[in-house]
Amino acid sequence: MIYKDRSGSQPLSGGPTALFTSVGRRVQLVRHFAEAGWRVIGADLNPADCAAQVICSKVHAVPPCSAGQRYYDRLLEICRLEQIDYLIPLYEPELIGLAGRQRDFQDSGTTVIVSQASSLELCLNKFRLFQFLRSHEFDTPDTYLEPDKIDHTERKGSRWVVKPVTGMGSKNIHIVSPDELCAAYGQVKSPLIQRFVHGQEYSIDAYVDQAGNVRSVVPRKRLVVRSGEVSKSITVEDEAVTRETVRLLAALQLYGPVTVQGIKESDTGRFYFIEVNPRFGGGVPLSMRAGIPYAEWIADRNCDWNGTLQPYQTGLKMLRYDEALFVED
Repeated sequence: MIYKDRSGSQPLSGGPTALFTSVGRRVQLVRHFAEAGWRVIGADLNPADCAAQVICSKVHAVPPCSAGQRYYDRLLEICRLEQIDYLIPLYEPELIGLAGRQRDFQDSGTTVIVSQASSLELCLNKFRLFQFLRSHEFDTPDTYLEPDKIDHTERKGSRWVVKPVTGMGSKNIHIVSPDELCAAYGQVKSPLIQRFVHGQEYSIDAYVDQAGNVRSVVPRKRLVVRSGEVSKSITVEDEAVTRETVRLLAALQLYGPVTVQGIKESDTGRFYFIEVNPRFGGGVPLSMRAGIPYAEWIADRNCDWNGTLQPYQTGLKMLRYDEALFVED
């Protein structure tokens, strides 16, 4: 099913064609590619309710990712039908499945912008990521799988974050006192417990090309967050955070767009890595506006690079607001 066909609404520029999954509300993201001369196709569970239809040439209906092979077969069908050059996944649960099926898409002429499965398995399991960070000497908060593993003195001396081992969008996260810890732990499926760090939250947008070169690192302060997605943010320059992020990305052997989450502790100034999301994050339009040419880099199969990080505009603030789109059924 194709909900809308706007093939005539985008200029025929000869640029690449991209398929974005879970395209829903990602209007600013797909606009970046459309304005760079790309033909943009969307895939979504409910195309009729998809705001990005105003930018996409077409939006195709797909079954839920939980449908397994049927979901991936549908994406492959769309790639063949639309002659997709690049499949850009935006939904974390599909990443490992797409990584294991890259050859199928390559045989149809489509490059999947996704990291290797071993790297994804580290990033998408928050406890495995904690273990990786500690073993590679990155600062990250103390993290446990069970309350009984926490030393009594340490437990009483801190607030705690209880959240699922896997998941996205800041869902089912509880920040609790020591006395509330066990109750919150029982409310979360497959939980982990992490020491709460009081300080300034950061998101760090980065891009790693096919040759493993870290092309950009853009730290930005998360000023206001709604439902897990940043609504106010500002780009900053931080040499220490940038240097450690480059080291982290190299250690994880990632590819494509990455959004790293961290906190700079108020009392100590130490920066703690919290999560690594191996996909475009919700706040990436700010980094795009600050000067990061994601569309150009993804289309650069030769990985032509001068060896330095891409400069970007610091002090650029993004202020999001609600806007209505009106479409006909």
